[in-house]
Amino acid sequence: METIAVHFITHQLLPWLLFSGAVYGVMARFTRGQNTSPRIWWCSVIATFLPLSPFLLTPFANIAVTAPDIAWINTSIENAHLLKQATLAHAELNDTRYPVALFIAIYVGVVFYKMLMLSLNWWRLNALMRQTQLIDVGLNTDINVVVSPLNHSPFVYGVLKPIIVLPHNALSMSATRLRILVQHELTHITYKDPASVVVWRLLSIVLWINPFIRRMEWQFIRAMEHRCDHQTIARFGLKPFEYAQTLLQSLRSSVVVNTNPVTQFNTAALDSDDYKQRLTHIVQTKHPINFKAILGLCGAIVFLVCVTNYIDSVNGNDAPQWQHPLENYRISSPFRNVSKIRYYKPHQGVDYVAPYGSAVSAAADGVVVIGDAQTLHPNFGNAVIIQHKGGYQTLYAHLAIIDVKPGQWIHAGERIGIIGDTGKTTGVHLHLEVMRHQQRLNPSVVFP
Repeated sequence: METIAVHFITHQLLPWLLFSGAVYGVMARFTRGQNTSPRIWWCSVIATFLPLSPFLLTPFANIAVTAPDIAWINTSIENAHLLKQATLAHAELNDTRYPVALFIAIYVGVVFYKMLMLSLNWWRLNALMRQTQLIDVGLNTDINVVVSPLNHSPFVYGVLKPIIVLPHNALSMSATRLRILVQHELTHITYKDPASVVVWRLLSIVLWINPFIRRMEWQFIRAMEHRCDHQTIARFGLKPFEYAQTLLQSLRSSVVVNTNPVTQFNTAALDSDDYKQRLTHIVQTKHPINFKAILGLCGAIVFLVCVTNYIDSVNGNDAPQWQHPLENYRISSPFRNVSKIRYYKPHQGVDYVAPYGSAVSAAADGVVVIGDAQTLHPNFGNAVIIQHKGGYQTLYAHLAIIDVKPGQWIHAGERIGIIGDTGKTTGVHLHLEVMRHQQRLNPSVVFP
């Protein structure tokens, strides 16, 4: 469980955060000044999950990337680095149960707190809705329009049966500008924007650990408002200048405070620069499709794929040429076996029984990382860890004699010691573990 969690953080969570930052940076750069397509940000947030979905990268698995011929392991690594590798290799030295549990507790706690705050604001919003009054704005629509007792930005309440909520000061506007406000919100309803805002808000809460998701939500809201401005003007045949004046009057008369529940469910988070950009776009006559943003997103995805394949080719992720470390043996305890001697914890390797003094050989070419009885847990006795190519490691425990030293290069089939019963054992046997990227594998499946 611990190694799976560590592997997830180092090989999936961190790449996800880095790639999310790259995607956001590319899209924010290419949509600067032309942020008029919410679909771009839907595509962006979906693209950020590619590092977490290896299946999506399968079609690109055959991309050939030529890697330089480099040594995949350095036999002159300092002992400190070798000890670090050994620490990562075995959970007894690097017990991550408590840090992982703390991480999960913090993550769930923050999600719970944010959901609680969102629920509290929803409750306050419902209380506000009970104080609204229905009005007639003279438009042919089945959507109810109400006025609240507060001054805030106009918004849509509800998803299945939406209601347009106007601020109290909207009653002081002219009939023309009042209708413009309602037409703006009707366009939001047409594009299902209220539902999209809720989805983005929930996504930002659940994935709060990724700050770029929150930034993408903000960019989506900006793009959504730009699109709504253009579509409202075109749909209802409005004059851009009159529309811009209405937007500016609504903005000036809105009062947003921290206790206002509306700020959690509308676009009041936009700052003055966002509104300046909106006003500028409103008076523009042409709004070209931002193909550069689309090409930038595609380029970021292709870059991730190429880098991933390049790293795999450099690291040599092909499996080593395995051979069994014992000639004559029988299995006394299989992989994941549960017994009292291990306090009913799943067996992390396989126990092979052979006559005392039988030679134990290296399962594949590699460099010796550990070769003593002090570095690992005393239960292992005399133990050897060998680092192989492709991220593989093998652990040989309970040896009677160790014939290798840390930093020594060794070939498959070369003797590393003899079988014994050092450490905590019930008899003479070899405890063998196979690991890759800190995750244990079944030796009976790995070896031929």
